[in-house]
Amino acid sequence: GLGFIKIDNTFWYKSATLAYALSSIIYLSTVLLRDRTIQRLASFSLFLGLMLNLAGMVRRTIQTYELGVPHPPWSNLFEALTFWSFLVGLIYLFLEKKYHLKLMGAVVVPLVFSLSAFAIFYASKEIVPLMPALRSYWLYLHVVTAFIGYAGFTVGFGGAVLYLLKDKFPNMPLPSKEVLDEITYKSIVIVFPIWTASIILGAAWANEAWGGYWSWDPKEVWALIVWLFFGAYLHARQMLGWKGKRTAWMVVFGFITVLICFFAVNLFFPGLHSYATD
Repeated sequence: GLGFIKIDNTFWYKSATLAYALSSIIYLSTVLLRDRTIQRLASFSLFLGLMLNLAGMVRRTIQTYELGVPHPPWSNLFEALTFWSFLVGLIYLFLEKKYHLKLMGAVVVPLVFSLSAFAIFYASKEIVPLMPALRSYWLYLHVVTAFIGYAGFTVGFGGAVLYLLKDKFPNMPLPSKEVLDEITYKSIVIVFPIWTASIILGAAWANEAWGGYWSWDPKEVWALIVWLFFGAYLHARQMLGWKGKRTAWMVVFGFITVLICFFAVNLFFPGLHSYATD
């Protein structure tokens, strides 16, 4: 068992990225080849990627302890991206089993791969000490809830894209529009309160660390925009009875706000959430 301890965490993350790449190709091929064996292989390769990703996270956490800078594996850009990809893959696999959705993987798994690949090729993989304000139990609560939110919105986006494809090309071998609509809606209705909790926890943490709940930090502003966007989506569905195409487009545009909230803010705006110092 000591061999595992000696291997650097990036080996596991790189292996996971390769497995995600393979899985993406197999999922994309299931669209053309409706073969049970290929579909099983697609799910298995994704599962393998998730296990390798998990091994990377465990190994990286152990390494932070060895280096005397202990922190959970979602603290800098590299860790955040790989944690996000892990959660998206995990939620998708669960939905795939529950709803027998093989083809949604053709949209979602390439997203999992993209997040992981972006981390491997772009982000700094160095393990660095956390700044003092981040050395807090809030890091677990606030960040984990935020990333469950990111992951759920990503899966919802996958469902919305498939819905719009099915709407445009009715003969595509996809689940019915009703099923896709339901999955999209469920993903968002489940993670919306979790995203809300993340914002509240973030405010509580800010108050403890800096003595103010809200400072209009770029990330706070965009997290609020994401919240308003998906809040409007849920309102349109529940109160106005909107369904189908209109709400699918709302999710697509909502996901753009999610990407801005994560990438643009963390990479280009200075602020408490900036990873620009990585």
